[in-house]
Amino acid sequence: MNIFKILILLLSLVTIGCEHIEYAEPQYAYQQNWQLQSIDTDWVMGDEVVNYINEYRIEQGLPPLVKEPNLTSALAAQHCNYMISQQAISHDGFSDRAEILNDNGAVAVGENVAFGYNNAYDVVSAWINSPSHRDTIEGNYTHIGLGIRHDNYNTNYITMIVVRF
Repeated sequence: MNIFKILILLLSLVTIGCEHIEYAEPQYAYQQNWQLQSIDTDWVMGDEVVNYINEYRIEQGLPPLVKEPNLTSALAAQHCNYMISQQAISHDGFSDRAEILNDNGAVAVGENVAFGYNNAYDVVSAWINSPSHRDTIEGNYTHIGLGIRHDNYNTNYITMIVVRF
């Protein structure tokens, strides 16, 4: 196999995706005491993702997002587990995650997913360089939750959920 084919194969393994839902009115007030906690998220990389996203938002004149490490991040981490079980990235179940967040006061929910990135800078750069993912990052949101999980091969699966309460 020549080097060109190997590069194409490797590039095809690094993928990203995004989804958005906006609600007209919140159904319930934002709740501070979440019962569901985030599970085994790589918060070293996660905190770096939040920092890079907030640096970018500030450069664009947007307010930084507040890290929401409980329900939003728990839903993101659970979605990472799902993607690992499917061995593929997807937005399967996004409307269910958005509905749970809406039931807890969200008026807008967006999601970016990624697979195969080894560090925060690379995944945030990829999202910023993709118009639809950049729209999610630049969206009218107030909070961010992250799930970053590793499969058996130490490959990262990443779900970023942004919410406006």
